[in-house]
Amino acid sequence: MMRLSGTPKPAVLLGRFCVRAGCRADMNDGAVSSEQANGVPPWYRQFWPWFLIALPASIIVASFFMLYLAVNNSDTLVSDNYYRDGLAINKVLTQDLRAAELAMAARVEFADQKGLRIELSGREPLPSSLTLRLSHPTNASGDRDFLLPASGPGLYSASIETLAPHRYYLRLLPGGVRGDEEAKAVAWRLNGEIDLAKSARVALMPINGPSGSHQDSAGQ
Repeated sequence: MMRLSGTPKPAVLLGRFCVRAGCRADMNDGAVSSEQANGVPPWYRQFWPWFLIALPASIIVASFFMLYLAVNNSDTLVSDNYYRDGLAINKVLTQDLRAAELAMAARVEFADQKGLRIELSGREPLPSSLTLRLSHPTNASGDRDFLLPASGPGLYSASIETLAPHRYYLRLLPGGVRGDEEAKAVAWRLNGEIDLAKSARVALMPINGPSGSHQDSAGQ
């Protein structure tokens, strides 16, 4: 059988491949030796590429961390006597109106944030004890309830734990009240707020009708 003269032999093809591969190897060796000669390390051994990669990576990590905080530390709402009627929330103002009818008023004083003293006045016989509820505006773990027995005519006092100098909502209730259900059953209540970072005394006044309330505070 005759072989075409234009077809290269296998040995010739293998030789050409080896020659070309050898040339490429020589070229690669020359490039590596050139980098080494110039003293330039590869990119993954340099500082700036990793620095530029770290910037967006740190933002992604911080975003997931903020998402974790938002999911596990959501703000809690301050409770109030309210009920849901359809989609509307209406405050129960019966206790506030009753306090206005009885002309109830109180002066609350925090002595060095460790002692609590209340002066109460009103038309009906005063209770033998009072409950003062402190509610943090956003953090329910900062809520506190204090029971104050009568220490004299219209005077109530108690020793309390040290309070952080934050802003609090105050709610004064007659008698010893435990929990929200008992708080809904009392006849009257006085509401107010105080910022212990600015003042240690506050006057609690009943609302002047359904339109609003009045609060008077004094500095230290």
